[in-house]
Amino acid sequence: MKIKWLKLKNFRNYSECFVEFSDGINLISGKNGQGKTNLVEGVMINALTKSPRTSSDNDMKKEGSDISEAEVCLERNYGEVKLCCRISTEFKKQFFINSNEVKKLSEVFGNLVAVYFSPADLKIVSGSPSDRRDFIDTDISQLSGSYYTLLNRYNKVLDQRNRLLKTVHNRAEIEEQIDIWNEQLASLAGHIIKTRKSFIKKLSSPASETIKFITNGADKLSISYVGANGENSEEIKSEILSSLQNNLSKDMELGYTTIGPHRDDIKFSLNGHDSRIFASQGQQRSIVLALKIAELETFEAELGEKPILVLDDVFSELDTFRQKSLYEKFKGVQVLMTGTLFKFKPDEDYLSLNVKEGSVKSKIMQKKK
Repeated sequence: MKIKWLKLKNFRNYSECFVEFSDGINLISGKNGQGKTNLVEGVMINALTKSPRTSSDNDMKKEGSDISEAEVCLERNYGEVKLCCRISTEFKKQFFINSNEVKKLSEVFGNLVAVYFSPADLKIVSGSPSDRRDFIDTDISQLSGSYYTLLNRYNKVLDQRNRLLKTVHNRAEIEEQIDIWNEQLASLAGHIIKTRKSFIKKLSSPASETIKFITNGADKLSISYVGANGENSEEIKSEILSSLQNNLSKDMELGYTTIGPHRDDIKFSLNGHDSRIFASQGQQRSIVLALKIAELETFEAELGEKPILVLDDVFSELDTFRQKSLYEKFKGVQVLMTGTLFKFKPDEDYLSLNVKEGSVKSKIMQKKK
């Protein structure tokens, strides 16, 4: 898939902006604070239904504006698709596909599929379990809107169970009501955990091969899921259900549910050691980089076409060898890459986009012969 153009209106520091992209590598350069990241944010909100930078939609509205829009035109194997995110004072956030308003957010997923990498993504390795769960859930949701719906259903049932634990203090009364929530929660959890495990298995091999490639064979990576055991959803459901029953006293004391996919984790082991504890920052960056390449390959295998790759201000943090290694992995992928300065340029034609005070100037740079 390829993004043909991006149109912004009252988005961040852009009043009006129209940018056409090349099918290959697009280098978006400029000083800090000029609007480079705002461009790719306009792309990503149409892929993820949310900004990768902020939890507040209003942050994306240009100051003093009532309506903000980010629209992309996408070329897929099956034809052209136009996606638009509109943020307004009256309707908050709306999405449109080919000018038709989408009623369910799950319908947005799968149209524009993108791998996004920013410096904040180091938290996938070094951060909390919730950071790693968000990483895996976001990836799977891009490929499956039904998984996004499944997560929402799980969270609603979880809220109901937690409300019961918080508001009712008589154990007998809780026991009368909680079985129905346990059954629903365990059933949904079985499907969620099975899907997560399956996706991690798909990521593991290409991530392991990539870490070897970018470290000249120095490092070995393995990825594992930390949660309920079981090979299929029924086995996982059975274990979750038993754990919910056995942990009832603890849950009542704490006032919330301590078992389930909302508490699980993903473990990245580098050379046999927990990378969260033992890996250096450089090694953690290599792990995340390997994950992003693995996402590219996994998404392509699932979609039957290559996704978009967005690298937001990460290239300058990599040494020359890793930069060259990355370019080798980019073949045939449309890349949107932001940075203040690109010392190492692609060994192919690329589009240079210079951003200054919310204005973008483009120039095709041809490979030197």
